[in-house]
Parts: sequence; structure tokens; C-alpha cells
Amino acid sequence: MKFIISLVLFLSVSCTQAQAYTHEFTEAELQEMVSSIMPMTRTKFFVTMTLSEPRLNLLEETNEIGLGANIKASALGTYSGSGSSYITGSLAYNQEQGALYFTNAKLVELNLNKVSDKQQNDIRKLLQSVVGTILESRPIYVLDDADLKQKLAKATLESLKVKDKKLIITLSAF
Repeated sequence: MKFIISLVLFLSVSCTQAQAYTHEFTEAELQEMVSSIMPMTRTKFFVTMTLSEPRLNLLEETNEIGLGANIKASALGTYSGSGSSYITGSLAYNQEQGALYFTNAKLVELNLNKVSDKQQNDIRKLLQSVVGTILESRPIYVLDDADLKQKLAKATLESLKVKDKKLIITLSAF
């Protein structure tokens, strides 16, 4: 009887562990992933924006990602400039693609050279709508179908959190 109980407990623990897949990414690893998809250019509603040379940091207190980047922007053919930007956002998991995407992007800071304060405020409003589309267009990370654990875990995002300067992702197959 003890053997049967022990066997049932062992199998239930083994099944639980087999159902979850946890992966940790350091800031440096995420930095490399984001750098590989830059520069990015998007045009939306007569606004063109290019982001390049990203500088990523993990924000544990808000469970978000911060992204500093060089920016080139032009709007309506009359405003244009280049400088720096800082964007915050979160990551979302696309179950069908088994991929993580930057979402809920918010343009927190914009510093354009040779552009007046009034023009910067106008451009900031226009760029906010472009920020989301530019960063949501390419995945930051895609699960590897060749890795059996990752392939099985492609089903559901269990949790995604920033802790100790790492992004911790837990996926569950069931």
C-alpha cells in the first residue's frame, strides 16, 4: 500500500514538473535579442519613426521592460528630427506562434535635436501611436520547436515576471 501511495505521489510530481517550462533571461540576453531586431522603421498616418541602438533594462518594481533607443522621426513632412527616446512596456506571449512580443508600449521620454519644445510635444503625440506598432511587429523570443520541453510548453503562459535583474517566464503545457 505504501508503495502504491509513493508511486502515485512520484508520478503526480513528475507530471506536474513535465507540464511546466521555466526559462530565465538576463538583461544582457534580452539586450542581445532586442539588438538583433533593430533598427526598426514604421510609418503610420504620415508619421515615420526609426528606432536603433537599443539599451534595455528590466524594471522589477513595475514588472516591465524599459527600452532606451536612438530615434529618427518625421511627421507630416514638416517635422523631423533625431535624438533619444525611452519607452516602457510589457511582454505578451502569443500561444500560436510560441513567441514573446513587446506590448503596451508607452513613450515616456523623447529628446529630439533641433526641434522646438512645441514641435516635440506635437511629435510625441503622433509617435505614441507608432511606438506600439513598431515594437509589436517582431517577436523578441520564439520557442524552439526542436527542443521537446519548449515544444510541449507552447500552450499557455503561466507567469511572466521580472526578478533579480532577470525575466522569468513560466509556460505550461496543460
